[in-house]
Amino acid sequence: MKGKMSLDAISIVLVRPKFPENIGSVARVMKNMGIGRLILVDGCSPFHPNAYKLASGAEDMLERAEEVSSLREAISDIGWVVGTTSRRGKERKPLLTPRDLVKKLVPLSMKNSVALVFGPEREGLTNEELFLCHFYVSIPSSTAFPSLNLSQAVLILCYEIFQSSPTIGGGPLQLAKAEELGKMFDHMERTLIDIGFLDDKDPTRIMRVLRRLFGRSQLDAREVQILHGIWSKVDWQMRRKKV
Repeated sequence: MKGKMSLDAISIVLVRPKFPENIGSVARVMKNMGIGRLILVDGCSPFHPNAYKLASGAEDMLERAEEVSSLREAISDIGWVVGTTSRRGKERKPLLTPRDLVKKLVPLSMKNSVALVFGPEREGLTNEELFLCHFYVSIPSSTAFPSLNLSQAVLILCYEIFQSSPTIGGGPLQLAKAEELGKMFDHMERTLIDIGFLDDKDPTRIMRVLRRLFGRSQLDAREVQILHGIWSKVDWQMRRKKV
């Protein structure tokens, strides 16, 4: 999968949740997966003691939760809206799996806010509510018992999103600074001219391609140092041959 998901772009919207325990469990899931914005539409209060009991360390998520009266209001500042559903029908197509959904959302999350919308525990989202959504997602499960608990459904989608985020593997990716890259590219150009790979009268054309190639690799500072070391070793070998 190309690119990384921006977790800051993601909001979880719960429409008419009936049980405070589920709200507390969802808050905990969100904190586990690094997603910070919870919006509640016309449901039970996030301040219910049973919500706090199930949040277990994610009480701050409940205290920051936004409460609104309609789904339209909840998504008024959202760029892309994803509706979840376990029911099928021609008005609920195409139905994406969580993994396929994330592939679509990665490029969108870079410059757009995204809402994942979950319906009430028993009924799910209505057709009218789904019409407000851009994508529909369904979590594959046994046909004998397809219904998932609300917090379980939130966990599965949030997990897929987290797997595609820069936080996976020990923190956000720290890229090399532009100045460090610039010095490495200058060194690369000099070395490639010396070995005859680049035309010293017009090195720019090929260097543009190489800059794009390495730019897509999202190099960090250590990787830039390694490339510097390669060019330095080539320089040394060239000087050695000239002696």
